[in-house]
Order: sequence, then C-alpha cells, then structure tokens
Amino acid sequence: MNVRAATVGFALLALDAAAAVVGYEVSATATVATRAPLPGDVAIGATTDLQLDPVAAGAIQWTRTLLTLRYAPQLIIREPQVAARVLPLHNAIVTLQHRFTRASLLLSEDASYGVADIGSLRLPAGAMPTGVFEVQTLGAVPYVRSASYAVLDVRPNDRVTATLSAAWLLSGDPTGGRALPLQSGPAGTATLNLTVDRRLHLITTVQASHAVFNTGGEQSIGFFTEGLQWALARPTTLTLSAGVALTRERVVQLEGGPPPGLFFEALPVAQAGLASTLDLKGIPVQLQLGVQLSPFADRFTGFVYERLEGRASANSRLTRELTAGASLGTGYAIDLGRAPQAGDSATFAEASLRWDRTNWFALVGTGRAVWTEQPRTMSPGQMLWAFTLAAVVRDRDTTSW
Repeated sequence: MNVRAATVGFALLALDAAAAVVGYEVSATATVATRAPLPGDVAIGATTDLQLDPVAAGAIQWTRTLLTLRYAPQLIIREPQVAARVLPLHNAIVTLQHRFTRASLLLSEDASYGVADIGSLRLPAGAMPTGVFEVQTLGAVPYVRSASYAVLDVRPNDRVTATLSAAWLLSGDPTGGRALPLQSGPAGTATLNLTVDRRLHLITTVQASHAVFNTGGEQSIGFFTEGLQWALARPTTLTLSAGVALTRERVVQLEGGPPPGLFFEALPVAQAGLASTLDLKGIPVQLQLGVQLSPFADRFTGFVYERLEGRASANSRLTRELTAGASLGTGYAIDLGRAPQAGDSATFAEASLRWDRTNWFALVGTGRAVWTEQPRTMSPGQMLWAFTLAAVVRDRDTTSW
C-alpha cells in the first residue's frame, strides 16, 4: 500500500505556515451493479447489487504538521431482488505527517472490519490501483484488516532521497475460516533514489516481509532490485528494474495441498514500465504500459510463487466534464521453482466514463470482465463480469485562523 494515498483527498496548499488550517470532505456514492453470480448467490446467469459508500474526512494543519481522519464504511446489499443480504464493512484511516527541513515523517493506521466481497471483480484492500485482479473468488467473507505504517523520507541534498518504511500488517477471516486464513507479520522497505541528472534517476530498493497464518503456515520474502527512471522526452518516462528475491515457506499439511516442509528459493525480479502523454486532435491521453516478473504471496493458500503480470491503460479528459479510461491486463503463475499454483491466471478488461456535472455531483459508469483459470483444481475457466452506474455527491471546504 502507498500510505500517502491514505491522506484526505483534498489539499491544504499555499497556506501561511503560522496559520492553523482545518478542512473537511463529505461524500456519498450510490452504486447499482449488474453482474455475474458469485459464490453464495441465488440468481443464475445475472444478478444485481446495491452499494453505498459514504465518506467523512477531516484534516487539521498547523506549522509543519498535518493530521487527517477518514471514515469510509461500505454497505453492499447483495441481490435485493431475490434474497437481500447486507454486507457491512467499516474502514477508518488516521495519518499524522510532520515535515522537517529536509525530511518528513508519516505515521498511518488503516483498519477495516466487517464483511468483505472477496474475488476477482475487486482489487484487494491496500492493493495498488495498477495491480492485476486475483484468480480466486470467495464472495462474502468475514474480514478484518490492519495496516500500521511509519514512513521516513530524507533528502540530505538535491541529488539523494532515501525512504524508509516499516509496517505491521494483519488481514483475513477473524472467525478462523480456512478459505481466507488470517495472517499477520511485519514488512519493511528501504529505497535510495539518486538523481544523476534532470532526466535520469537510479533507484535501489530493499524490501522484506514475513507473514504467519492461522493454519500454521509461514511465508517470508526478501527483495533486492536496482532500477532506473529515465525521462526519454518531456511527455515520456521509462522505468526499468531487475533483481533477485529470496523466499522462505513453511508449508503445513492441508487436504489436497502439497507435501509439508520448510522450503527456500531464489527467484528473479524484473519490471519495465512506460508512461507517456499523447495529443490526439487536441485531446490529451495518458498512456501507461507495464510488465513485471516477481514472487507473489498468495493470501488464500499462503504459498509463494513466481507471477508474470502485464497491464496497459489509457485515460483522457475528453471535455471539461467528461473523463474516460480503459485498461486491460493479465497475471499468470509461471512454472518456475516449486510453483505450487503454476498455470493459475486472471485476465481482465475494464472501461469507465465519468461525468462531473457540477462541483458537487457526478455520475460514473464502469464495465469490467475477468477471465480466471485454475488448472490445478481441474475446473473449467470462469468469466466474471459487472456493469455499474454510480451517483456521487460531495462537499469540501477549508478554513484557517
């Protein structure tokens, strides 16, 4: 998770450093979805959901310190037309950020509790928006999550930036369910960004995580990568990195699972990305292409396997009020190393159109399809799809004294 994304979505900018500034944001999103049935549904062929997403957020900034609070529960009413079930999920985020002369410190807690919709049609909580959807689909599952972060950014001079982060993560089914086992453990990242010149940055990253599952299994992953970020031209940036990952897995005996034991592996890591902005008849289009090869920690099985991912996306502001976006991607578990889930794959395509009618009202339409395969389970591939229409109302303001 990028903890900077946890801060309140409105900015407190260009403010007198001596002033205290208070801001708030409130919004509510009502969504109607028509989708393919999921595990536990009654309807066959197609069904519907209603979803409510209210948000209440506040921030206070004084001198060099910013405190933000955000409460954003989710309420899904599953299949109201046949057998309505309510899936409530509470979520709260608190962050505290302080800026020093050449450094900043961010403390963050992101917590959720309730019933989550787990499956290929949704990215998991805390995932990056550019991620590829998961293979396995569970439907409604009791869920708890806690992500406690501390991030220190240091810039000793104009050419060097260092970022250190430490976290304690917990997520899964708190009732002891084995379909989404409860896991917890620490994680940490250290990044050194060296500015060679105005166009070229060299980036060194060391990352480690350890998770213990309530099934008795354990997984540990350590990454080391060296990369570069190169501005090829004013609107185009190329990102490349490569490295190695060391993994440690404690596999316990599970029905239908691989033999138990303690296993170590060294696996390759590679990533390439290209971001550019094109001008098509006066309309700017932001393009992003990316491919990644790295170990993937599966939260359903507790296993670690090598996964190849690719993604392409395009976004454009067509007019002052209309914004459109589309993306497609795939994730595939390759047969490398132990690879207990080799062949698992998820391929998706999605498109969206947003109409910001006024500063306080917007309509958003989306379409998404995901094709998943799990050959190890001897089951056929599955197509999941969803079309949604959402109405958004919002208000925000700041004041200072």
